[in-house]
Amino acid sequence: MELTKRLLRILFVVAPCLVHAQEFQFSEPVPLGSSINSESEEVSALLAPDGKTLYFVRAFDSRNKGGIGAGMDIWTSKRDGKGRYLAARNEFKHWNNKFNNSVIGIRKDNQAVYLLNSYSNKPGIAFSKYLNGEWTSPELIPIPGIQQLNLVGFHMHSSFSILLISIERPDSQGKEDLYVSVKDSLEHWSEPLNLGSTINTPGFEISPFLSEDGKRLYFASDGHQGYGDADIFVAERLYNNWTLWTRPKNLGPQINSEKFDAYFSMYGDTVCYFSSNQASNFSDIYTSRVSQGKRTLLRDSVNKIVNDTKKLLSDLKSSDEPDGFQYVMSPLNSVVLSSLMQTQIRKLVTQYQTGQIRSVELICYRL
Repeated sequence: MELTKRLLRILFVVAPCLVHAQEFQFSEPVPLGSSINSESEEVSALLAPDGKTLYFVRAFDSRNKGGIGAGMDIWTSKRDGKGRYLAARNEFKHWNNKFNNSVIGIRKDNQAVYLLNSYSNKPGIAFSKYLNGEWTSPELIPIPGIQQLNLVGFHMHSSFSILLISIERPDSQGKEDLYVSVKDSLEHWSEPLNLGSTINTPGFEISPFLSEDGKRLYFASDGHQGYGDADIFVAERLYNNWTLWTRPKNLGPQINSEKFDAYFSMYGDTVCYFSSNQASNFSDIYTSRVSQGKRTLLRDSVNKIVNDTKKLLSDLKSSDEPDGFQYVMSPLNSVVLSSLMQTQIRKLVTQYQTGQIRSVELICYRL
């Protein structure tokens, strides 16, 4: 008997794992004061691991290399015994030039820093070591797929094996997108990988900062819903995957304003720094104390998956094209398929091989 071939659309509905996130509460942010903030622009604050030295970038300052109209320079301020920041200094003769300069990462022993590469025409980043009482001239670290463009930013994770990149490329969603490059065991860096449409938008995404545990991504964007200009958001990485993220969460009005807010960094989950032009034409550096709240379920992400799945089911049922449907339902809390799901898949393979099915569409949803 000849088997009737029919179109069977198969929907794998995978129950989402319930993901919890650490909620943080922020004290009222305060500007760092005149020892650091000035009538110029201050952004990109990074605190050294010893907690005593703050590196930041200053622009539109006559004391910069090349003058007020040149690029950004790296400045630094040290803390005194009472925790107060001393007057900032521009003292890095090997780091600063007439182009844009910035510290993008600091080694835990304070003996090496990673820098925005403004020292050669080759694509990549740079590093400098502290030897014999002074910083060495920057040396190139090649990063594939990175051109020397004006609109490019980096963040070197404290593990020194993860590099986050803000850049506009042909595969970007719109303006600058966030990418990641990972270092392998041979010290080679991977081609930048786009973090995906959950993070990136048709707007810009800039100033990435990855938490110590590598799970929370902080960044600024004008493409996600915010309070005005660029706001600061946080998203959690799922399943150790660089393209699976929770929906970005706005840090709220305690941090964000109607103006430009960006360049967020956090240390020990107790203190954070960011830049904002909420009180002046140019950005200043602010700090806030951080306290940890209860770990709460990311219900917005769960609800999005549930609603999207319902819509898919509705669309499938209203379609006139398929002759039949089969839904494979299974919870998925690991990468191992359940025995029931394996049996269902084997059955579908047999049906396809014997001609009972002529088309299979697999739709898989998970959080």
